[in-house]
This record gives sequence, structure tokens and C-alpha cells, in this order.
Amino acid sequence: MAGGNGGSGGAFTGTCTESRPTDRRVSGSGPHQVVVETNSDPGINEGTIFRPADLGGGAKYPIFVWGQGGCSRDGLSTEAAMAEIASHGYFVVADGTPGGKEPNRDLGGGGDVLLAYVDWVIAENEKPCSAYYHSIETTKVGANGFSCGGLMAAGTAADPRMTTWGHTSSGTFSPDPAFYNSIHTPVLIVTGTADSLGAHENGARDFQNISALGNIPVMMFAKVGADHGGDLWARNGGEFTQVNLAWLNWWLKGDETATGKGALVGASCRFCSDRSWNISSANLP
Repeated sequence: MAGGNGGSGGAFTGTCTESRPTDRRVSGSGPHQVVVETNSDPGINEGTIFRPADLGGGAKYPIFVWGQGGCSRDGLSTEAAMAEIASHGYFVVADGTPGGKEPNRDLGGGGDVLLAYVDWVIAENEKPCSAYYHSIETTKVGANGFSCGGLMAAGTAADPRMTTWGHTSSGTFSPDPAFYNSIHTPVLIVTGTADSLGAHENGARDFQNISALGNIPVMMFAKVGADHGGDLWARNGGEFTQVNLAWLNWWLKGDETATGKGALVGASCRFCSDRSWNISSANLP
């Protein structure tokens, strides 16, 4: 991003901080090549950006923010999953810097960190001096995270800008009616039934309590026999990421085909006929 004053007719005055590419080479199964970069601006300097290389062509990419497992601040710890999502046309910010060694985040905190990433991306979209100018679909925002990072994603649930959120091998430790009542968007829960850290039970409890609200679409995908995190580190982020991606395609891109809603519900749902997945849903449109 070129720095400098910008804005046609004085619509924006200020500077842009140039994002710096990393030496990380990643790819996914989608049509977009993926760039991994960082930026020193406050609000984004604790994150790692995974985004399509082809900006400025008229396409607008939804925003997706991700919290890391173990409360870690290594932005590359689930890089295969992040690259896969970005390759399908999403502007992704994963918490943590590449290889970050900073002290881990507090368990149950960090929602404000993910929302700060959203703030920054939305602001960049409006800056003519930014490489991301008018390349972001700022009305479509999703959050998710693995384990501790799922609790970070839950911390975004009440924000009015969120379109959807979820957690992966995660869940609240006890029922929290105030939290459940703050939810206003569809929710995705992905777990393994053999989770050795108890996340499956936590996720199932969240599913039941969100279902009981009666007006919030919610789905839970539980991989039979899978442990904590499932296959997030497999090629292209594994099946856990395929579920997350199809959900994002449905709610952030309006995709009701076999690459979106159709992958998760209905006659074309490939996971529904796979006995290695237990699927629960409530309040779906």
C-alpha cells in the first residue's frame, strides 16, 4: 500500500501503512492464489493476513477472523485452513503474527482483538491509498476459532456487524444466558466426538442452549472418533475446514449450491450421508 494523503474530493485524508509480504508460500483448493502478509498498524499488528492475490478487479471479499488454539499468538499455526478459506475469496485475519512467540492470550478473552481486526479491515476498504480499497465486502463478516480461539470468536457474537460466527473444538464452560441472549446471527459448531479436552461436551451444550432460543439458525457437526482439532492440519485444512468453508459460503456469499448450503443440508449434503459425521441443526431457514 502506498502511503500518502488520499481521497477524491477530500473524502479521506491520512496515510496508509504498507502491508509486508511474508516468505510463507501457501495455497488452497480455490481459484485464488493466496498472499500472506502483516501490517504494523495498531489494530492489525498482532495478526496475520491471508488474502487473495488478485485485488482491485471489482470483486469484493468477505471478512473472516480466526482465533488460534492454545490461546497462542502464532498466526501460522493453522495456516493450511486459513489459506484454504482465503483461496475461495475471503479476506482472512488469523490472530497472532507469523511464528509469534508472545505470551498466550487469556482463556476466554480476545473477542476485542478479533473485532479490532474487523475495524482495521473495514477502515482500509475506505482508504484510496490502501491496496485493499473497495476490495472488501464490509457488510459480510464471519468469525471462528479453534479451542481457546473459539472462545475469542464467541466474544464477537454480540457485535452488530457480525454476519455469522462459530467455534471449532471449543465451547463455553458453563451455561451463560446473557451470552446466549446476545447472539443475533447464525452459529456453526464443529467438534470431534472423542475430544480429549472436553470441547465436544461444551460445544453440545452451546448447541442445545442456542437451539432453545428458537430464532437463531445453528448447526453442529461432530466427527465420530476425532480428537481435539480433528484434521485442521491436514491438506487444505481437512474436513473440519470444508465444513467451515461451506458455512461461510452459505452465510457470507449466499451460496445455496453444493459448495455452500447444499454441502451441509438437503439432498446434496455430502456430510449427511457420511456416517462418520453426526449432524444436528435447529431453526434453519
